[in-house]
Amino acid sequence: MATKKSKPASKLYTYQNGKKVFLRKKPDQFVVREAPEDLIGTDKMKALERTSPSSTRVTVSSAALDSEMKKMRKEAVTHHAYTREDSDAEFLITDRIIVTFKKPATHEKLSEFMAKYALILMKKYSDTEFLFQLTDQTGINPVKLVVAITETESSVATCEHDLNRRMKRTLNLPTDAKYNQQWHLHKRLVNPEFDQRSSSNCEDAWNLLGHFGSADVVVGITDDGCKIDHPDFDSPGKFATWGYMASLTLVHRDAISANPQNMYEPGSDHGTACCGVIGAEVDASLVVGAAPGCKLLPIKWESDGASLFISDDKFMTVLNFISDKVDVLSNSWGASPDETWSSNVVNKVKSLALTGGRRGKGIVFAWASGNENCPISFSSNLNIPYTSGVEVRPDGSGVWVGVETSKTFSHNLVGIPGVLQIAALASNAQRSHYSNYGTGISLCAPTNNVHEYYRLSVPGLGITTTSGEGPLFEDDFGGTSSATPLVAGIVGLVISANPTLTALEVVSVLQRSASKDLSMTGYPKTPPASFDTNTSWDISPVAPFDKGDFKNINHADGTWSPWFGFGKVDAARAVAEALRSVPGPVAGNTIVKSSTPGKTIPDNNPTGITDKIAVTEQGVIASIKIELDITHTYIGDLVVSLTSPQGTVILLHNRNGGSADNIKKTYDLQSLASLASLAGKTITGDWTLKVTDLAQVDTGVLNSWKLQFDLSTEQFVLLEDAPGIVIPDNNPTGIERSLQTSSGGTIKAVEVGIDITHTYIGDLVVNLVSPKGSVISLHSKMGGSADNLIKTYTFNNTIALKALLGEPLAGTWKLKVSDTVGQDVGKLNKWSLKLIKS
Repeated sequence: MATKKSKPASKLYTYQNGKKVFLRKKPDQFVVREAPEDLIGTDKMKALERTSPSSTRVTVSSAALDSEMKKMRKEAVTHHAYTREDSDAEFLITDRIIVTFKKPATHEKLSEFMAKYALILMKKYSDTEFLFQLTDQTGINPVKLVVAITETESSVATCEHDLNRRMKRTLNLPTDAKYNQQWHLHKRLVNPEFDQRSSSNCEDAWNLLGHFGSADVVVGITDDGCKIDHPDFDSPGKFATWGYMASLTLVHRDAISANPQNMYEPGSDHGTACCGVIGAEVDASLVVGAAPGCKLLPIKWESDGASLFISDDKFMTVLNFISDKVDVLSNSWGASPDETWSSNVVNKVKSLALTGGRRGKGIVFAWASGNENCPISFSSNLNIPYTSGVEVRPDGSGVWVGVETSKTFSHNLVGIPGVLQIAALASNAQRSHYSNYGTGISLCAPTNNVHEYYRLSVPGLGITTTSGEGPLFEDDFGGTSSATPLVAGIVGLVISANPTLTALEVVSVLQRSASKDLSMTGYPKTPPASFDTNTSWDISPVAPFDKGDFKNINHADGTWSPWFGFGKVDAARAVAEALRSVPGPVAGNTIVKSSTPGKTIPDNNPTGITDKIAVTEQGVIASIKIELDITHTYIGDLVVSLTSPQGTVILLHNRNGGSADNIKKTYDLQSLASLASLAGKTITGDWTLKVTDLAQVDTGVLNSWKLQFDLSTEQFVLLEDAPGIVIPDNNPTGIERSLQTSSGGTIKAVEVGIDITHTYIGDLVVNLVSPKGSVISLHSKMGGSADNLIKTYTFNNTIALKALLGEPLAGTWKLKVSDTVGQDVGKLNKWSLKLIKS
């Protein structure tokens, strides 16, 4: 008698687009209609991954799947996680279905259908198409319901899931609702008041980069706050951090008392608009910023209406906080005719522009030059207006009160290297009427246009950007307030293109590449009115700034205009220029080192594993690449870092990638800007790779990794001394250390590394003495009560060192350190000299 064959198990399937789709259930995952932040801390959950704005895919152990789903179903809509059988691609069902009837549905038929399956009608697309939501009384999950309706309801043409989809970003044009009208980013708007010459060409810059800016570049903004929960800023990690002033204290995100709600106040929306101009995301939401891929770091000043409350102390507090956290800082605020900061603030800005920032290569400061139609740095015997003459009443109406005037205009941050003063350009490529002008203007950027004295109609479109109010966008933002963050965003793109650039080099790239093809047309003088019959007060722009022509001022970055500075910022040309100067491999001057450890990465273990590559060769890094090959079934578990012989730690991978398998990737200066911090460092010593797995279940192996060093062709001598010697307290003689070299040649550049432990560096005097006897002051009683002097002095940040140009290398170099005040003490741990030959 023949054995009866068992019936094969039925395959799991559903329908989409009228076709059968075979599915698999994930044995260790389910989906909950709750946001990840609402589920943190749930027992036995390994990972929470957002699959939509209000849904989370949860990973648990296979043994706990049923019990955890049962528990979650008491709290929220919960169902299995599915993938397509043919491709294993995620199939993100929801508790909603879309039903198309063959004929228009009457109210009676529709009610009968809803009652049969316990559905709620959510939307009516047409007489035959409807969106329904399942309820607890439906009794079956969405997969089975779609099958049941498709196969049994003769009146239904199609029934399918309202699927969630997580789309990968590409460089296809942004589909954000308001992107097409953002003329300041592209040239495609058709409008009689738009001249293509006024666009910043960010769209072309993105295409050159191949992305929308690096997430490793941080753009800071100080303003009246930012709506940090805006849908255009909702990518994980969009904010590097944030902070707000509370009296004299800066409360930052990681402070115990921090409250994110304090970052935004209704009616104080200026900072939200500025953040949108810089970095609103490409995510099919509302608007797009100049550098959508870069991170933001907003700081909120205390404010009242249009007034920001900023003291010298508060400014110092903010500068100290952002000093090592941003690459560029945007400031859309100021005052005319006078904006004079204390010497502490000025010196801090100067210092940060040279050596501050995340990369230690300086911070670019972008400053709004102002909207008063007046000079920013000028003195004369003329009475020059600096107000609009209109006073706004509480009900929003205006009354003419007459302009205020001044003979002197002074801003003591004007002219500082690394500080950009930004003027305004209208959409017709003409100077915006209100834009400040004259000596000190660095660049102009597209923004809106209005008549400063509200007496004439002038051409010009507004800027579309984010808003914390109403529909969450506005289309009439403007002023140098909008032009300035646009420049800051473009700085982010330039650094994304070439993170080896210093802040001063970035400024030069922007100025050299700026467009000078602009309209030189001026404006008629303000006409008389019944309330103001004598308008002879309107004398701006005053001579010698009354014409906008570009002139030769003997500047390395080219000709200059008193209206436009070095020209209109052009993102595409600036990025192209930055890419051209990316350090490349030098023929015959590349060193490659590799390791194939095949080490198992311990699961859920913060200690992880390390692997070292020992480099015995000599050389200085021009650029570096790291190739990484890790097998792992859930790379969102992993943290991978590289530590240089000097102790610099570079984070390569930080728990991103979710459930994707394996890391097989090359990191270079374009994909990871923080690698720029290794440029100029020696390669000799141990390079350490660390890999940790910080979540349970999935495991993997470090297969191999490789280092490629492209070396600098500079010839140099490197000298080091690590005495660990105590600096005598309150003793002007101090200590003296020597380093000697017999190397020939003359000085092209010098770098002095200092490592001093001390509890009050304002006590210290540090001098370098060359073999020729030149005394160079490196540090002289600066820094007050700050601890420790750990710094590298170069030609870029210490002008006094340039006195050594052309001096001989050979001989004895001396370092003299003294403590000139009693009480605090310290020691010289080590110092070094890098002498670069000409």
